[in-house]
Amino acid sequence: MLLTAEIQYAYFQDLERSTKSGLVAYFTILTLGIISSLAGIQTVYYFIIHMRLCETLLSTLLTLNILQIFIKLLNKVSWLGEFHIWLDQKLFRFLFRSNEIILRELILVLDTKERAIIDSLVASEQTAIAKSIFANLSENHSIFANLLRRGIFRSWIVYWIMIYGVFVFIVLILATLLKLIIVPSVYGQAFFIAIATTGVLHILFTIMQGIKILFTTKRIIRELIEFNHDEILDLLRQQIKK
Repeated sequence: MLLTAEIQYAYFQDLERSTKSGLVAYFTILTLGIISSLAGIQTVYYFIIHMRLCETLLSTLLTLNILQIFIKLLNKVSWLGEFHIWLDQKLFRFLFRSNEIILRELILVLDTKERAIIDSLVASEQTAIAKSIFANLSENHSIFANLLRRGIFRSWIVYWIMIYGVFVFIVLILATLLKLIIVPSVYGQAFFIAIATTGVLHILFTIMQGIKILFTTKRIIRELIEFNHDEILDLLRQQIKK
């Protein structure tokens, strides 16, 4: 199955929309969590239980307006990709590990002297080489179609969305803990335990997703080397000559 540039563009647009939808969902969780923590979970619970129709409508409209404003601001943001990459660098470094796996597998096609040249480069230069070669290979429609079938791009999007969740739960855990220290209460303690438990589980699932990506990346690169050995060798040697 060969993919046109238009289909590739539409695919990545869909992935971008998925990322933003995930960010909106976690923004909603963060907002509700902060409000509940500041007001007190018992106050929020009492308000919801005794909410009248008018208050329900006003709360719904306010929430929708806030989300609409956030979505409009989000569509104007150009640094969203840099933000989740920064989060990954500070938390788990799965992107760095993935690039390292790509390079380590690719340079196996080189001879010993050529590998030594690659190994002598600084980490940023090695990462740039890995990205360049992977990008060049992805321009091949059949290779790109295979990458789509393996779901590697969508797996990364799921990871980026989940890492937003990690950030949100870290903020919520700190906020609820601070509130519990300042204003101790049974309700606050229960809310903190619920947030902390959910947050820890979310972090574990995010780590599992990252590990899954690393294993998938290694399998894909080995398949690419098997079927595109000469092309990869030429690309690597071009990078060495630069």
